[in-house]
Amino acid sequence: MTTMTNTILNNEYWNNISVNQSFDFDDLFSSAFNFVLPMKNENTEILLLSSENDHKYSQTLPTNNTTEESQQPSLICGVCGAPAFGYNFDQITCESCKAFFRRNALRYMPDLKCRYSSSCIINVNTRRQCTYCRLKKCFDIKMRKDWIRTEEEKQLRQLIKLTKEQKKINDLSNDQQSFINFSQVLRKKKRLIIKSTNQEFVPKLIFTQTIFGFNHNLSNEDQILLNNITNAYQIGANHIDICCLNKYTSSPSLIEFFNEESIIHQSLIYFYKYIPEFKQLHMDDQVLLIKCNLITIIHLHYILIEKFQERPFIGLYMSKWINEDFHYEMSRTRRYFNRFIEHPLIIKLALIVLLFSINLSPPRGTNQFNVYINKIDIYRIHEFYTIVLWRYLIYLFGEREAIKSIEIIITQILRFQNLINIMEETVRKTTDYNTFNQLMFSLFQLT
Repeated sequence: MTTMTNTILNNEYWNNISVNQSFDFDDLFSSAFNFVLPMKNENTEILLLSSENDHKYSQTLPTNNTTEESQQPSLICGVCGAPAFGYNFDQITCESCKAFFRRNALRYMPDLKCRYSSSCIINVNTRRQCTYCRLKKCFDIKMRKDWIRTEEEKQLRQLIKLTKEQKKINDLSNDQQSFINFSQVLRKKKRLIIKSTNQEFVPKLIFTQTIFGFNHNLSNEDQILLNNITNAYQIGANHIDICCLNKYTSSPSLIEFFNEESIIHQSLIYFYKYIPEFKQLHMDDQVLLIKCNLITIIHLHYILIEKFQERPFIGLYMSKWINEDFHYEMSRTRRYFNRFIEHPLIIKLALIVLLFSINLSPPRGTNQFNVYINKIDIYRIHEFYTIVLWRYLIYLFGEREAIKSIEIIITQILRFQNLINIMEETVRKTTDYNTFNQLMFSLFQLT
């Protein structure tokens, strides 16, 4: 590669990081999720089968042909004596006691206390006064807590609901389906509660879901696009001499380390040069996207080329250059991506999505958000590849796990961003940062 004599903003240098061939990516990524779950049509009259009913089996009650009897239910709740309309958890109960039992049946009984003699009279007027006695009466009439749905059964019910929703939009165009699917996940993401970030993380693999057709074959257009991305990434990775990754025989300085590692940053740039939408952008926009985002997202590239393994010496070096807590947090953040160890293409797609994120990195010095030449085009490319990533996650795992995966990617990138800010502060405090090679000097925005 031509010796770098100017910063990355110099187009002559940028053109040196180029490729001699290109891939024909298909612009279309058609929706391949038109499946319908066959549902049986039961002629038997089921008196109790509502969306709120949480037992495994619904029982059919004897019916009478007379209009008067059908309008005047004669069933009485076995718990409080209120009018009832059917069986819940294997006993005849009203809606109120059904909901009460579902909420409380799995509670630890010794934690509940009666304020009186544990023999309260439970009726329509008193049923809310004593949780202990009401729950005790539920068990006395043999209501079955084992009929409360497990988490897996709730997921199954959600999948059935999704197939019904999918059936309604089967006749829509591909673009309309993409918009609907993506809008749904955005709305559901808002309702997600992110667990405490202080909780120690134990990696959990995702296993491909094969229920209800989520794992059906991708269309030819889908496969072409994903295969081209995989091939483009491999070409970029081939520019790395793997032997150089662990060649350090002595403890280098932080600046020396980054100078040696710049070949890895260059390989990721090679990958991006094979993305047709990236090549179609104005040269200044290409440079600015690389300059603003690469230093944050490079760690996803490291995860892939190191095959989800951390180099043994890096902990010692990072502890020396910055501190032990920094290395611990960096390593902990990386481990979240072990969730995708069986599907590395997810991370490759994330690398593309994050590259086109204009607001990924905070501004340094002048406001970087106002200097893109074709900002609208960048937004459109970002949206396109975000939908591609979302569709691929749906294809692999279904909507529930896809939402979790998106949440993990976004959350951990934000963590990487905070850690990189710490690293940049350390670099700026070093006395020899002027010895950075031109690429790293520009990526750390020391110009």
